Amino acid sequence: MTAAAPKRSFLSRRHVLQLAGASAATIAAGGLPRLASHVRGQAGVSGELIVAAGQDNYRLDPPERANIGMFGLNANVFESLVRLTPEYQIEPLLAESWTFVEPNTFRFTLRQGVSFHDGTPLTAEAVEWSMSRIAVAGGGSIGVDANSTVVIDERTVEITPARPNRRLVEQLNHPNYSIVAPNSEPAQSRIGTGLFREVEYLREDRYVVEANEAYWGEDKPQVATITFRFMPDPTTRLLALQAGEVDLIYEVARESAEELAGGGDLSLATSEVGAYEALYIQIHGQEPYDLGQDRAVREAIAHAIDKDAIVNGVWQGNAEPSTTMIPPAILGPEAGSLAAIPYDPDRAKEVLDAAGWAAGSDGVREKAGRRLEMTMIVGYPSAEIHGPMPEFVQAQLAEVGIAIEIVQTPDTATYETRLAAGEGDIWAEAGAQNDGNPCFLPDLLFTSPVAGADPEEVMYGTAFSTGEVFDSSIEQCRTAASVEEVQTAAANAMRTVIDDEFVVIPLAGTYRLYGVSARVSGFVAHPSGVNQRWTNVSIAE
Repeated sequence: MTAAAPKRSFLSRRHVLQLAGASAATIAAGGLPRLASHVRGQAGVSGELIVAAGQDNYRLDPPERANIGMFGLNANVFESLVRLTPEYQIEPLLAESWTFVEPNTFRFTLRQGVSFHDGTPLTAEAVEWSMSRIAVAGGGSIGVDANSTVVIDERTVEITPARPNRRLVEQLNHPNYSIVAPNSEPAQSRIGTGLFREVEYLREDRYVVEANEAYWGEDKPQVATITFRFMPDPTTRLLALQAGEVDLIYEVARESAEELAGGGDLSLATSEVGAYEALYIQIHGQEPYDLGQDRAVREAIAHAIDKDAIVNGVWQGNAEPSTTMIPPAILGPEAGSLAAIPYDPDRAKEVLDAAGWAAGSDGVREKAGRRLEMTMIVGYPSAEIHGPMPEFVQAQLAEVGIAIEIVQTPDTATYETRLAAGEGDIWAEAGAQNDGNPCFLPDLLFTSPVAGADPEEVMYGTAFSTGEVFDSSIEQCRTAASVEEVQTAAANAMRTVIDDEFVVIPLAGTYRLYGVSARVSGFVAHPSGVNQRWTNVSIAE
């Protein structure tokens, strides 16, 4: 079975996002000067594009998991073997073709004439080095280990996951699986093959890249420099755009969208629905974070939340109520098989009554002397991205006798530290389907933890895994040969955690909103933000 240059994936349209964010008082401190010293003035390439991103979520530690320039803000410094188009097709990138070799091996033929930014040619050894970094870090969702990657010749490399995984090619577009220069470490230096190469990285301040004059592809950079400024506060980003201090901003707040949609010098660039907002309920926590172990409590929460009110009140209609975290277009016909848990506060009260949770004098329910008080942790990928959603949920749950304390974490690292320690009951996430595998999200987040696996998978699985039925669906995802089999298995996995166990409560599918100056041309919003391409984006002088 051979897969070559034509579009190779069963995905037909949308996907999701992830963002970046940090630092806020830059404008008050005197604005954002353009870094003209970095503009090279190459033939046909000119100007500096200033982009206001969100929080700086780059990881430096441990070194083998460093992802500066890759994820969540993809500056197009690095490239993967394949890429994900805005239509959710998998296309060749550094690999020009690939073949599946039974039972579990993929053989890749690399593109000729590609060099890293330091002039080193792209060879199979570079792929082996990059995969070895991933293996040391736990193998990621692709499941590689120290023996998975074999160099056949200079342009041919084989990757055999340590576990059955027919989804490998659909996963390799993820920026965290980028190919780095041999013997380089992104924690120290960023040497890729991409459209742009790094000039400067100042943590929580800016990331500056310049056009790669020797880029191998037909689509060349159209700006000499891109300066990404980290601004976690959405109001600060909007003010910077309106003041002309920046040219493009990430993640326009929904309540501000109308300010940019009316034409003039600023406009709103919108992707198709791809992002999701969801709540996860911890089911393996220790007291005081063990209330999610009670299935009746989880079911009541699911019935007590009015998704339509949240979509209209929080996202101003710039979202859609959702029955799953996976974009419906990716699930195909199976999308309709996932039932929406209906908003039914009376049913929520009945479930709690039947489980022995009686209303107390202040309206908060009690059972055996224990009050039904839970903690919601808000901070992924930043607290700001969720807007007033936590307060909406808090008010709705209070109506059925569940008290919620909202804890906003200052950054993703703090959020993950609390999650790893199990310090919370309900976890609010705005997440991302960042690769071409329909099982990406359920596999990453809810599979039973395995010793030595990717740390992120272990962290989420420890809190939210539901056991054998779910894991069986994920195994079917990994080994399925046909599109239909994968979609069915993915839908079954989500049905387990949403409709059967009430561990996941999808709230909405959201659009990615960017604010764009009239000086900018050629920007197309990718529904998966970490796969955003800066090809063909230009800036008027």
